[in-house]
Amino acid sequence: MNKRNFIILGSLLAVALWIGYVLWDSPQTPISEDIFEAPQVTELERIEEQYKFGLPLNLFEVKEGKIKWSQTFADILMPYNVSAYQISMFEQISRPVHSVRKLVTNRKYSIFYKEENGQKNAAYFVYEPNDLEYVVYQIEDTLAVSKHQKEVQIVERTMAGVITENLNNTIIAEGGSPALVNAMADIYGWVLNMRGIHRGDWFKVIYEDRIVDGESVGIGNIIGAEFNHMKNSYMAYGYDQGDGLNYFDDQGESVQRAFLRYPVEFSRISSRYNPRRFHPVLKRRTPHLGTDYAAGRGTPIKAAADGLIINRGWTNGNGNYVKIKHNNTYTTGYLHMSRFGKFKRGQRVKRGDIIGYVGKTGLATGYHLCFRFWKNGKQVDFLNEKLPADKPLKTDQLDKFEAVTSLLDKKLSDIPKTWEDLTISASN
Repeated sequence: MNKRNFIILGSLLAVALWIGYVLWDSPQTPISEDIFEAPQVTELERIEEQYKFGLPLNLFEVKEGKIKWSQTFADILMPYNVSAYQISMFEQISRPVHSVRKLVTNRKYSIFYKEENGQKNAAYFVYEPNDLEYVVYQIEDTLAVSKHQKEVQIVERTMAGVITENLNNTIIAEGGSPALVNAMADIYGWVLNMRGIHRGDWFKVIYEDRIVDGESVGIGNIIGAEFNHMKNSYMAYGYDQGDGLNYFDDQGESVQRAFLRYPVEFSRISSRYNPRRFHPVLKRRTPHLGTDYAAGRGTPIKAAADGLIINRGWTNGNGNYVKIKHNNTYTTGYLHMSRFGKFKRGQRVKRGDIIGYVGKTGLATGYHLCFRFWKNGKQVDFLNEKLPADKPLKTDQLDKFEAVTSLLDKKLSDIPKTWEDLTISASN
């Protein structure tokens, strides 16, 4: 290395040492961490698109209401710039889905509209005929009508109660519904006399609550139950062995019969089968070959078992009636209906399907269902018949059934008997 290069290298080394000394000796000023981070991209505020009935709320204004008495489709939508021609077209195209002429008082509706130049223009009309369905009438672009199912959430709930008057009062007092009363009566109707249970009897039940839009819209299946009558417990375990949910006791025997004990929602028997009954209308002694269930007008009437509707019509004595053939042995009849259900003659029904509603048509003095029961073509006393049990538990299902009952026993035992706590507190 020549002398000139040596001097230059020495000078550079001296400068580097001086800079290092200055930086080391000077106060340490914090260096912004931003220097070492990737540049932050400014994120625009996001507006989350919320939907109702599948329609984006951020694109529309929404007017909600309930159908008023005698209010029509035109009354509701014409103020939203829907023309008479469009109304007329909806009357035609809506019939196969849900006719605009069938709007029911107090049912909910929603209008999705846009406001331009001070004018409200409807884009969609949504009608809720019941708690589980909604109908979308599309007005914007192309006229169209479609029906949809709401999302149903199933929540498992439990209840326990002690009988002070009757099953109905206890379940309602515990926050239950008439539907839960009916479901319990259907399960235990052939095991216990539900009108003869005693004060001090108690029950526990695990059941499904069906939730739509955060509100209960009715119960689903009963999962398991225990009914303690006169210090004897009667168990009912819901189990599906491939042919639908059925209920069995702790021995694997069906707790139900092939026919519902109460073909009309939980009610009282007002008159039994009596070959020598005095007829209240005809004022003479004439056989009463059925079982009368007293209930309020419009109470749903259920098919007692699976079968085929062989008659549906009117006679002077029966009023509106339905007759169902179940097999070669059994046939049932349902008399004095106020109106029919949706099932027609020639259609098959399942046990529990609604086939009509309680009335007093024909020769009847009060609202009730007269239930007739034929065995081998002869009318017999339904309540005295030894009816076949419902579908038995299959032998290849025993192990799975025992696993289910073990789990349900644990769940049932964990439900507290709150009335016992009150007794203990009172005695202390």
